[in-house]
Amino acid sequence: MPYGLVSSPVIGFDLVRHPSGPQAALVLRYAVGAGAEHVRALAATAAGGRAGAAAAAARDHAERSPGQDATALARVVLQAGDAGAARSLLEVGSLGGLPDLLALVRERVVSQCWARPTLLHPPGEGADLLDDDERAAAAEAVEAALVRAWTGASPPAGEDPFRAAMAVAPARPAPLGEAAARVRDALGRLASATPAQVEGLRRAAAPPASGAPGPGSWARAVHDVSVDLESAGRTEAAACVQLEAVGAARLAGLDAPSAAAGAWQVASGALHALVAGSTGASARSLLAPWERALGVPAPPATGSRPVPRPRGSLDPGTGAGEAGAGEPGAGGPDQGEPWA
Repeated sequence: MPYGLVSSPVIGFDLVRHPSGPQAALVLRYAVGAGAEHVRALAATAAGGRAGAAAAAARDHAERSPGQDATALARVVLQAGDAGAARSLLEVGSLGGLPDLLALVRERVVSQCWARPTLLHPPGEGADLLDDDERAAAAEAVEAALVRAWTGASPPAGEDPFRAAMAVAPARPAPLGEAAARVRDALGRLASATPAQVEGLRRAAAPPASGAPGPGSWARAVHDVSVDLESAGRTEAAACVQLEAVGAARLAGLDAPSAAAGAWQVASGALHALVAGSTGASARSLLAPWERALGVPAPPATGSRPVPRPRGSLDPGTGAGEAGAGEPGAGGPDQGEPWA
């Protein structure tokens, strides 16, 4: 199944269930939010052809290990009367896979996010200012980092080009406008959720007792909100939040069975609605189960509580690093393991 940034909750669903999902999400989040300085830093790590060779190996691995659409398989098994097997497929299968992530980098991130101005960077600071060769070299570095993350492979000691690029050009916070405090609060609640609250998220996804939208209604609600985000030019910012949520969910101990049972559906849908700032019926249907699951009212429009930040991560709410959360360009990931 091809990935698209407009359907970033789907990408998050696959990554949150993957053993190395938070690491892959960290790489993709950096690439989606990259401006000229970040692309230059990534391109510099490709010197000597090492990133190119790694990217070629990544594509070869992807071609030999195609992704499998777990939803389609689960539907067939469910129709055959085995609900337990269908649930198991959703726990371990993916809607896309490494080939789709690599295609997303080339066809969406490089060809669109890096080739035109976006809301993620002020005028004159976007990757669209760079030439094709520099963007291509940076893409190779991202692909190589993605395949290492997806496969759980570690680079040689002291040789982590992706981390080196992040140290030179720390990730910037996604521009969320008035929604920033609400999103930061929600991501903080997700990252620090207790086991009982994670179970509450899972239970909140089960209609009709909870009043949550069913799978089809949830997909329609997310689609409606995604349309609002795209119309406002905030698709990339929303994707950054969904990718940060993968690490926040892992911090809370949200595992593959819980995600497949609906916990991710509740969390990602609420975050999508919060980023959009929508007030329509679709947004309300996505926010209501989240609010009930955590036993708290909707986050206030201003102010927030501190967000726990794991070593090596982006700030869950802003994309900023350890220093100066909320200040453009301030801070950045350290050299620790992501989401450790």
